[in-house]
Amino acid sequence: MMPLPVMVNSALKILLIDDSEFILQRIQHMLEGMNHVKEVRTATSAEEADVWLESFNPSLIFLDINLPGKNGLQMLKDIRSKTTIDPTIVILTNNTLSGYRVECMQAGADYFLDKAKDFSAIPDIVLQTVEKVISSSGH
Repeated sequence: MMPLPVMVNSALKILLIDDSEFILQRIQHMLEGMNHVKEVRTATSAEEADVWLESFNPSLIFLDINLPGKNGLQMLKDIRSKTTIDPTIVILTNNTLSGYRVECMQAGADYFLDKAKDFSAIPDIVLQTVEKVISSSGH
C-alpha cells in the first residue's frame, strides 16, 4: 500500500463512545501517533455523545451497543438519520450475536467488531477512513 499524502484537511476527528474507561483508553492508546488522526474525543453516554456530535463533526465513530440511557443501536439510527454528518461508524461490542451484527449493519454501521478479539482491525479501519475522506474531498 502506498503511503497516504499528509494533508491537514484529511486529518480525522474521531469520537469514541463507550461506557468503559478501559476500552476508551485502549483505543486512544492505539490511535496515539497514528498519521492522520487529528483529534480524539470520548463520551461515556449517549447524551454526552450527542453533544459532541453537534459540535465536533467526527469523520469516524467507535460506538458501543450497551450505553447508559439510549443504546448504541438507537444512537446509530439517529446518526444515520442526520443529513449534516456522514461519519464512518464502527460498532465495537461484546454483544456479537449474529442478530446484533445484522441489525447494526442494516441500520448503517460500516463495521461490527468484537471487543474481545477485533482490536487489531482498528488501524486498518482508520486508514480506510482516511482514504474515504481524501477521495470524497477530491484529492
